[in-house]
Amino acid sequence: MKRMLLYVLGLTLCLSLFMSPHNLDAASSMSTLELGNGVTYYGETKNGKPHGYGTMTWGKSKAYKGNWVAGKRSGYGVYKAVTSDKDRVTDLKYDGYWKNDKKDGKGELEIREISYEAVMLENRIQKGTFAKDQWVSGYDVRHGEYDPPYYFAYKDSNLSLKILGGAENILDGLKVGYFFSFTYQKGKVYKDVGVGDEFSQKQFSSFIKSVEKEIKPHINQFEKLAQKL
Repeated sequence: MKRMLLYVLGLTLCLSLFMSPHNLDAASSMSTLELGNGVTYYGETKNGKPHGYGTMTWGKSKAYKGNWVAGKRSGYGVYKAVTSDKDRVTDLKYDGYWKNDKKDGKGELEIREISYEAVMLENRIQKGTFAKDQWVSGYDVRHGEYDPPYYFAYKDSNLSLKILGGAENILDGLKVGYFFSFTYQKGKVYKDVGVGDEFSQKQFSSFIKSVEKEIKPHINQFEKLAQKL
């Protein structure tokens, strides 16, 4: 079961990249590079290195299709990888911008973890801005086999918002107390309420209404991203 699952995911990964359409320059500008250890590159080159647009594969488990500068992923590109450890298979996709072989700029990272019995363990989407391979701002949404089932987070230079609970009618749920935890921070304004805390639902509902216009677009995005999980 483990080997079959890895084979299917790896085959899907390779086909999805190689079948993606892209207008390339004349064939004479394209080169194939065999870089050892199962690593192959086909695309534009300069001084014997990937430079311009091309595709690199690392065996059947990893592939990148996009822009290169002096042998490193730089500019826009799509990277996909299927890896495994002792109890799970991880299917990863990053669609966005790169700099010096690291995720850097606007992008969307999807990570799906399943057991060898094909049971979903956790799905995650990070969408926004990345720097040096790390998500730094935007949306972080997770869904897993735990309680509560969903984790939602948004952050930028001014606002930090986190909600744990369900994925439907989130705003209405906050107003009536149907949520697991809620954290809001903007400047000196900080609100942190969770299951088991002693708080006035009436006062909390008033607070939610006072920030509703601000947080509603982010909650709408939470619900939209949750549908992809």
